Amino acid sequence: MRLKKGILGVVSALSVAGAAYLPGMAAEQSVDILRSVPLEVQDYASAKSFPEKFTSATEVMSVLNSTPVLLVHMEALRRGYLDLPASEQEKLLSDLHKRRMTNENDLMLGFDHGYAQLVYKRNKTGLFFLRKANDKIQDQFSNLAYGMAEAEADILLEGAKPEETTTRKMDVTYKLGDAVKLDAIKHQPGFWPSYVRVIEKLKPMPAYQSFTRRDFSLAYVPYGNSVVPLKTGTSATSLPLSNQPAALLSNSLGTSCDPNDGLKDADGKLGNIVSQRSANFNGNTALIQFSPTEETHLYRVRVLNATGAPMLSFKTYAMSNIVEDLDGDGVFEIVARQYQFNPMLPVLVYRYTPCGFELDKKTFEEFH
Repeated sequence: MRLKKGILGVVSALSVAGAAYLPGMAAEQSVDILRSVPLEVQDYASAKSFPEKFTSATEVMSVLNSTPVLLVHMEALRRGYLDLPASEQEKLLSDLHKRRMTNENDLMLGFDHGYAQLVYKRNKTGLFFLRKANDKIQDQFSNLAYGMAEAEADILLEGAKPEETTTRKMDVTYKLGDAVKLDAIKHQPGFWPSYVRVIEKLKPMPAYQSFTRRDFSLAYVPYGNSVVPLKTGTSATSLPLSNQPAALLSNSLGTSCDPNDGLKDADGKLGNIVSQRSANFNGNTALIQFSPTEETHLYRVRVLNATGAPMLSFKTYAMSNIVEDLDGDGVFEIVARQYQFNPMLPVLVYRYTPCGFELDKKTFEEFH
């Protein structure tokens, strides 16, 4: 069942703020994005043929000519900058310029030329080509590239301060925001981990703090209708717990399917319970428990069946919106929103089935 899409949201006041910019920190250190942020391209066939180390401009050009995926182009050009000797870098820039001149209306050729000018030379004219390409291509990768390039240009080429809000910085947030919304509509491999790495790179700059605090995963899995907030549930200090992971809900329903998916934590161990509440899932009752962890405001959540057998476990910063009806069909799901705890795996959705709660693999794979 496909999850409905939504716009970006903002995390609660419990969110962890980005690290503050430290006086004396080299500006380049905080915005060296195009050269230093590795992009996740391993799921593309063209990237699997990357040499361990690029040794010639010809090798880089071969990758660029083999795929239309801009993310692969971006990473190949970045790797070329790191690997190639100066003479081959100059040859690559010359080859890209000549290739663009063969067809100035081909936006992909202009994209590669502009991106390379910024990566290899930090030549501001590269922004012109990226903007022109992005205006027409308008996919998640063209927006990501232009946002990354603008973030660098703002500090390195235009001399803006990390704490100064500029028109360029505002445009960075628009482009990166558009990138994640476009990917939520039509997801492409490698986007999410690449995006998270870029966001982490922006966190040291005070001007981006409100932007980097957003829970970007809400573009993929917006909040659904929820039961009464669980934090108002009855406090408890003990409840019968099973220490046998095999004694899951499937056993009590007499089914033959196996609900184990490798992500469940049913070790039966739980600290002091600070809140608990029962919830109904398509006619079946489960108990939701919250226990504190070593980190303030981070809770261990345990879901148990009527016999006290644990069905699944996860961590979250919020005690509300754990039980949500994402599809509006009247059937609740368990939703683990953990962007601030683990941005690389920000949302886990568990749907109630005859096997118990099973991981929604489609949602998982959008971030994995």
